Amino acid sequence: VEEIIWQLSRRLKDVYEIYIFNPITHSLWGRAIRGLKVLISKCRGDCIIHSHNLYASTIISLCNSSFRHVLTLHYPPTIARSKERRRLLESALRYFDKIGIIVTAPSLYIRDELRKIGLDRVIFLPNGVDTTLFSPSKRSEELREMLLEGRNILIVNVGRIHPDKNQLVLLMALKKLIYEYNYKSAKLLLIGPIIGSFRGESKENPYYKLLVEYMNKHDLKRFVKFMELPRRDDVANVLASSDIYVHPSKVEAAPLAILEAMASKLPIVAFDLPYYKGYLIHNVNSFLVKPFDVNMLTSYLSMLIDDPVLRTSIAEKAFIFANKKYSWDVLQRLYFHFYERIPHI
Repeated sequence: VEEIIWQLSRRLKDVYEIYIFNPITHSLWGRAIRGLKVLISKCRGDCIIHSHNLYASTIISLCNSSFRHVLTLHYPPTIARSKERRRLLESALRYFDKIGIIVTAPSLYIRDELRKIGLDRVIFLPNGVDTTLFSPSKRSEELREMLLEGRNILIVNVGRIHPDKNQLVLLMALKKLIYEYNYKSAKLLLIGPIIGSFRGESKENPYYKLLVEYMNKHDLKRFVKFMELPRRDDVANVLASSDIYVHPSKVEAAPLAILEAMASKLPIVAFDLPYYKGYLIHNVNSFLVKPFDVNMLTSYLSMLIDDPVLRTSIAEKAFIFANKKYSWDVLQRLYFHFYERIPHI
């Protein structure tokens, strides 16, 4: 979300005064207090608040209703852990719709789910990728050789080390690749913060410990490398220098990491999640796998390793798709049009 907002603000700064409020390191009450300070000090009559948190939007809407308010919802209420929580979220969203808060969704699936609960005006506002930053032109043979450490196939995943990102399933597939398919030439890169986020909480990560234990048990440590790369330039360089991108997440709001891999001209293997509607097309710009099917995941990875022509074909289609539909240069017109229409929505 931070990356999306930064990209958006960078492109709108010549048209609007942009103030990014992201108190991620504060407590819940601390965030609320800071949010109120933003309302008092920053918001004039023509102010537009664009929130990415339903609870923050609730507090803001109760305190001030004189400005235009946009809420981007990254997950539908259907994923709530209880029926009571789901009903509460749905009621809040209907209230927002009633008082004129504009709700946007970064995927067609989320938009469709919100429409099912009566939010007819919800707007699909997709994520974009910076195709000048994420590009095959960033490929470095020197970096590639350093990362491969004597091997010849570089498989990469980007995401924080967390159960939702499901890296354990990826390690299971890697184990099968190495010891059943005999692909000892493969190297797996796991790029992302191991503890919390680069700006957020700092505490021990039991999921990381679980991954390390699994690697030790199955002798995988020499085939896996964890990389914490806070700089986007470094992530772009690694992606462009890799061979295959794999994304086994359980849930996704919209696949920004996948778009970055597509723009870097990598073939994609991902779980077949409804969130990817409008982004990924099986056997065209990606291979979509039945969720949690380790055998199927391993099979598609094996297919791409064995067939460099197929690898190039899928990567080329992914690259063209990302650049034509989801580059920020293309999407900024959609965003500008959206913000211009806000007073009339």
